[in-house]
Amino acid sequence: MLLKLAWRNIRHSVRDYTIYFLTLLFGVAVFYAFNSIGSQEVMFDLESQADVRQFETTQVFMGMFSWLIACVLGFLILYSNGFLIKRRKREFGTYMLLGMSSRNMSLIMLIETIMVGVVSLVLGLVVGFLLSQAMSFFTASLFGATIKNYQFVFSPEALGVTIVSFVVIYVVVAIFNTFSVNRCKLIDLLYADSKNQKVAVRNPWVCLVVFIVSVGVLAYAYQQLIESGMVMLDDPRFIRATVCMLIGTFMLFWSLAGFVIAVLTHARGVYLRGLVPFTVRQIASRVNTAFLSLWAVCVMLFFSITVFSIGMGLVNVFTDGIEEANPYSATLSAEIYSEDTMMAIRDTSEAPDSRAKAMQAEAPERYESGVAYNWDMAAALRENAPQLWDETIANNSQVDFYFLPSTTYGNILEQVGSEALDKLNEIQPTLKESNLLVISLSDLNAARALTGQTPVQLQADECVMVNNMDISKDVAEMVVEARPTIDAMGTQLTFVGDMVDTQLEDNAIKATAVTIVVPDYAIDNLRSQGAIPSRSVLNVMYAENGKSEVQNDEALGDIIAATQPKDMGGFEKGTSGADDKWASLLWPVTRVLTAHEMITQSGGLKMLITYLALYIGFVFLISTAAILAVQQLSQTTDSLPRYRMLSRIGCSQRMINRSLLVQLVVYFLLPLVVAVCHSACAIGVMSEQLFDALGVSVVEPIAMAAAFVGVIYGGYMLVTYLTSRNVVKGAK
Repeated sequence: MLLKLAWRNIRHSVRDYTIYFLTLLFGVAVFYAFNSIGSQEVMFDLESQADVRQFETTQVFMGMFSWLIACVLGFLILYSNGFLIKRRKREFGTYMLLGMSSRNMSLIMLIETIMVGVVSLVLGLVVGFLLSQAMSFFTASLFGATIKNYQFVFSPEALGVTIVSFVVIYVVVAIFNTFSVNRCKLIDLLYADSKNQKVAVRNPWVCLVVFIVSVGVLAYAYQQLIESGMVMLDDPRFIRATVCMLIGTFMLFWSLAGFVIAVLTHARGVYLRGLVPFTVRQIASRVNTAFLSLWAVCVMLFFSITVFSIGMGLVNVFTDGIEEANPYSATLSAEIYSEDTMMAIRDTSEAPDSRAKAMQAEAPERYESGVAYNWDMAAALRENAPQLWDETIANNSQVDFYFLPSTTYGNILEQVGSEALDKLNEIQPTLKESNLLVISLSDLNAARALTGQTPVQLQADECVMVNNMDISKDVAEMVVEARPTIDAMGTQLTFVGDMVDTQLEDNAIKATAVTIVVPDYAIDNLRSQGAIPSRSVLNVMYAENGKSEVQNDEALGDIIAATQPKDMGGFEKGTSGADDKWASLLWPVTRVLTAHEMITQSGGLKMLITYLALYIGFVFLISTAAILAVQQLSQTTDSLPRYRMLSRIGCSQRMINRSLLVQLVVYFLLPLVVAVCHSACAIGVMSEQLFDALGVSVVEPIAMAAAFVGVIYGGYMLVTYLTSRNVVKGAK
């Protein structure tokens, strides 16, 4: 009997269950799909352990965030379920009047919860399974790979996590329903529709003052955010901006309804038309009673939009142009020696051989080895594994970077002008005190020859700027246009020609910044006075030997291991990765980056950031939209007597529907507009500090975020309007 009654209730309350059911279905589908990413690797021909790790890392992060997502969805489902309880109070009152016990009513609600939960769980898993298959093709596009052997992939782990998470949520909902029904009194249930909600009436002048103050607080928050640059999250300015944004938004929603009513009521020509007074009062009532939830929704929307937009922008930062950033098969780098290998600021009176003497004293074995091979990395490596070297390496070139004594970047920019110094300070304030980083013309041309670029020509008194980083592009162009001179060991060299675009080593991004190319004799003069390279990179191109990129990478590791085995002693050898089979030394090899490794990591990073942005953004977006939808349906239900009265005094259904539509659009757009303003400020700061500096456009991520919000948020608003309209229409 109870089972039959529960089934009848569900069939008769389909309209009420629409938002609730859609939210459950979306939650289950997204939860399963994003937790099944790790199972997709079986579709790809993963050649190395590095490829496998990209999927494993993504799966780990998805699992970590899934617990947060489960809590958000649990709260959302519980909140949505509260609307159903409120909607059916009169029905429960009728049951009690007919003699049904609270225990039986609780059982009916439990059966309904189980029915809806099971159906939504099953359908959600089906949709999630199909979505996970589509995500496999999306994953392939992120990696730039093809699925050669497509197959339906089912993830038992994702299924288990999804079922456990949502069963727990449904149990909590069932317990909540039981307590809610048991606490109900017959008189409250029977007259639930007749109770008028108390609406706080706020003084319009107080609202006006608070509104103005809120605008000022938000303006201060934006100003602090812009000044902080969002570079360090523990920056006091960033913290102040965050706190003021939260407080200002709260004050805005608290004061908005009273302020707007005060303005509109004085605009008689607008206010006293049709159902405008009714519509305005309905909106004001909703905002006044739900300003706290509107504040929370606005913050969640801001977080969702910002995470999605910045996430997609970061994908472009880390992955766009990855092939151009890795023109060589591999780059082997040697940090040589420095008290701090990242420190380029040196005493301008320092002798050219000071670093050589310091290395000879602190790392004599590495120094003697470098001198013995004249710092030729390829010669040292080939000597220890000649056959494997010849089988693996077709061509190679070495670039040696030197600090030019007695000359700093500040010396150059002083000749260019204050604007150039200001731009340099924006990039790196200490760079103006750094010694010039120079390479020889022959090293540059050897690197260009490996990638098929034409050689650069220089006269004896000329130098040229090499730069391909967008962040330093403006400074480099100013130097090239101003044609300043530099002192290269007593010889004056003048900048000539255009800025040279050459990637001098494999990297995650284009990473050649304000490097100066000088004639070979200038470097020879430095060496003759005992100077050693500050850093060297050996770029290699693999031979056409029938091996894959992964196999050649492994062979390169074997070559290095033959020269510096893992258990080899030496100075500063602790930077080797856990999986490396060779010791990381100052010389000849400190680190290796291969094109395959960088492109694989780029694909993995792209997958991780994209899916996290989609996952978090989607869940927060449907959460905010569902909360607003439930509030609107609840408010519509509470206002049914008012709509009946409008109908009785002669208002057409079309006028009522138009009023209802305006209420919904304003209520949905109000937190969205404020959230968009907050997001525009945050994204603008990130664009100026990071995206513009790296030459990455945020137009595409913003367009994607707009489409993302439009489809999901707009879809919920449409479903809410159609459901509310049917509720009002059926209540005549």
